[in-house]
Amino acid sequence: MNEVWQQRLKQSQERIRDKTLRRRKLVVLWSYAKKLLIILIIVQIFFPEYLKRMVYPYIYGKATTEKVQISSEDSFEDINAPAFKFDKDGWSYVLYPRTKYSVTGRIGIVERYDTLLGKIFRGQFQGDYINLVPLDLFIVINELAKPEIFKMFRFVHEERMGGIRCKGVKYRESVMSGFFSSWSEYEKSKANLAKCQPYMKDEYLNNYHPIPANKNIDKALHQIVAGDVVHLEGVLVDVPQMGLKTGTRKNQFHKELYGGRAGAGMCFILYTTKVILNNRVYE
Repeated sequence: MNEVWQQRLKQSQERIRDKTLRRRKLVVLWSYAKKLLIILIIVQIFFPEYLKRMVYPYIYGKATTEKVQISSEDSFEDINAPAFKFDKDGWSYVLYPRTKYSVTGRIGIVERYDTLLGKIFRGQFQGDYINLVPLDLFIVINELAKPEIFKMFRFVHEERMGGIRCKGVKYRESVMSGFFSSWSEYEKSKANLAKCQPYMKDEYLNNYHPIPANKNIDKALHQIVAGDVVHLEGVLVDVPQMGLKTGTRKNQFHKELYGGRAGAGMCFILYTTKVILNNRVYE
């Protein structure tokens, strides 16, 4: 009789131990799941493009054997085409085609406006504009896009205008910046600038306001990160109702620019119809 009770007691203890172990495993798994969820939320808020790069290529893009090669120069073809209406998410725009355009270059910087943070800081003032142009791309070509030269520079973007800076060079970007602490520091900055200057050519760089022609293009643009080699095709357009006038060649400058610097270079407002990124084509 005692043996029977001892056996039952042992079995009961084993069941309790097994339940305790399963409960502990669930607690550990839930702890890891919460951490993973927090990480995913942070990535989605601050770096949403990285999650999209894992999924979008297989939904919105197609595999391609087209080889992308950095452009030595942009491709321009002036056209005479009528204006057309473009509707997106409840907004209507009229686009005026100017120039057929294509380029393959390396991304210097991506400025996103339709993310959660972008909408919080800009959406209440630029809703119709963000809907039309959800991000800006600063693209470099020719020698400036070569990896060993590209890494000599940093790229800046402010008020929808892009710029290039040579690393190791002090720039007067504010009242408190640009001062040298010693003569040797000045000489070093000067030497670094001399190395960069041969590649700091206007025809090697430009700022783009891409207008995605459809959902596939929109999803492609939202995957792009700095350093990517990207091929873009489309039409450079004016959008008068938004006060947008596109450049149609490099080295063109605004005579007057509201809310920015007079004489700033003209950005390319590209109604984008084709994107090639990471061996996938989006049309």
